[in-house]
Amino acid sequence: MIVCSRCSKENQDHYKFCLGCGAELPRQSAKPRSVSAGGGGQKEGRTTNAPPARAAASGALASAPKLEIEPASEGSPRPEPVAVADPLPPELAPLNDETAPCSHCGAQVPENFRFCHVCGHDLHAAGTRSADAGATPEERTSAPAVADAPARADLRARLILIQPDGSEGEAFSLSGGRTLIGRGTGGIFSNDAYLSPEHAEFRFEDDQLVVRDMESLNGVYIRVDPEVPIELFDGSVFRIGQEILRFEAPVAPDPAPDGTQHAGSPHHGFVGRISLVIGRAATGNSFPIPPHGIHLGRERGDVLFPEDGYVSGLHCRIHSEVGHVFLTDVGSSNGTFVRVSNESFVPKGTFVLMGQQLFRADY
Repeated sequence: MIVCSRCSKENQDHYKFCLGCGAELPRQSAKPRSVSAGGGGQKEGRTTNAPPARAAASGALASAPKLEIEPASEGSPRPEPVAVADPLPPELAPLNDETAPCSHCGAQVPENFRFCHVCGHDLHAAGTRSADAGATPEERTSAPAVADAPARADLRARLILIQPDGSEGEAFSLSGGRTLIGRGTGGIFSNDAYLSPEHAEFRFEDDQLVVRDMESLNGVYIRVDPEVPIELFDGSVFRIGQEILRFEAPVAPDPAPDGTQHAGSPHHGFVGRISLVIGRAATGNSFPIPPHGIHLGRERGDVLFPEDGYVSGLHCRIHSEVGHVFLTDVGSSNGTFVRVSNESFVPKGTFVLMGQQLFRADY
């Protein structure tokens, strides 16, 4: 059993959220899994060994003093038991056999509890209980399906949350229709301030999953396959570690109305430049891209990010071929992500970055 630190209620070992108050339950300590090339945001080249537990303080603990209790005599009257009200509110009462589905994840939750033990969803606020939930077992009918919850047979895919250590977290189900995801969706998305209220839409075209950016502020990113060149166009945005960069193709300035040409440094055949994105309409340092290309990394390359532990020593390269500019991941640990300009196919097993959360598409 897991005891909730907020309301002290006992919960089953496999519960993630307290049935009484909805608080996240503590996890049993487990050895974190190693992060593969498709894992989450583990810092590159940094290993931390946990210090051994401190030994218990020397010296025996003082024994508690014994209480001297005077035995009751044979003829002394015994106090009458005092009736007290049930100290537990209804939502903290013991489990019963009647359950209803959670509208967010579909798990069966006892009807006298307010929060789902799987996803922590507030069942009462969402109105997920049937209208006859308060009726007797003889009068109660089966709870109707919630309109917002897709039918179980209609579920076609899942977005699996990837934890910072690379292990799998919660899963969000996608139906065969259109599924809108954003901060307003609730659940695992509600606390991510980098998500727009309506951030992305997922749908299926035949057997292929498609994601569409709903003009979100921070965008939707798809992880590219290692050693597979991806063409960059003017305005393409990509991300390595915590760095967001924009590719800009070279554009010669128009002459003045009187025909005078603008002066500038020698061109040297640059195929474009990359600029750090530090705001929606603001950029930081810019780096020109010569014809032979450039490499980006934390320790090696032409453009270095030495303070970003999520960037690999040598992360990716930008190069030009037959008049086109390409971005290629060179086998980085945490991957290279390209922002979706409008919509994009999401192959099975692809990693999708939205806000500050990384997901894997599983279908």
